[in-house]
Amino acid sequence: MRFLALPVVAALMATSAEAINKDAPPRVDPTLTEGWLWKNLLKSSEIAAFDGSCEAVKQFKMYEYSLHELMEPAPRGLKQWAGGLKKLFSQREYPGGWSGYDRHGYDRAVLRMDYTDIPLAVREWIEEQERTGGPGKGYFGVFEKPKSDDDDVDDVVAVPSASEVDRSQDENRVAIFAPGVIYHTLPLWAAEDSECKDDLLDLTKYKPEIAEGNVVGWAEHKSPGFDNKAEFKVTARALKAKAKGAEEKEAKSAEGKEEL
Repeated sequence: MRFLALPVVAALMATSAEAINKDAPPRVDPTLTEGWLWKNLLKSSEIAAFDGSCEAVKQFKMYEYSLHELMEPAPRGLKQWAGGLKKLFSQREYPGGWSGYDRHGYDRAVLRMDYTDIPLAVREWIEEQERTGGPGKGYFGVFEKPKSDDDDVDDVVAVPSASEVDRSQDENRVAIFAPGVIYHTLPLWAAEDSECKDDLLDLTKYKPEIAEGNVVGWAEHKSPGFDNKAEFKVTARALKAKAKGAEEKEAKSAEGKEEL
């Protein structure tokens, strides 16, 4: 199903009352997004076989909306960017909500973050996908902030070549995206201050299976309040084998506990 199904696209251009009360389709039970790969391997018993020292945790703040709130003015909605979102998201599949679940139609979640609140590694990934037409193209809509309450932003920011990017402009921009894209880029969100930064920055190591050399991770979130403010936490771990001495020490410790 497209990010914005046809009835939802029409609702983007309708009034808020029409979108919520008149044209909204019946609710559908959440389903796991087709082709979803990711799962919370950090809770697997198999993870204990690996060194836990190379784990990174980062927390972020954002605004969270459902699609029926799109025509509300910011910060309660995304009205100023509605035209741009219609053009951007109506042409691609919805990449999933939290934990990969799709709540369908008007209940689909959409996040907004100031662009500077997104780690640089993620911003660089976003821009490279747009620049090269990679598989992540269109996952994030990067828009200018409105200059006034009446200002509408109808187009995403044009991405220049890597050598011409002006980071001073990032503070004037926002990114709007579905929660599911966080899982596609998850290690990048936690890499910056990690002791195993190089491992986390290498997305070829990020895989949905527990094995030495892989990177695994998960994102958890707190539901938004009345003001649409919410938070999410990203945990990523590079799987490295435990040193032999550490394994023997743990085994002896376990034996001692059994004897007690």
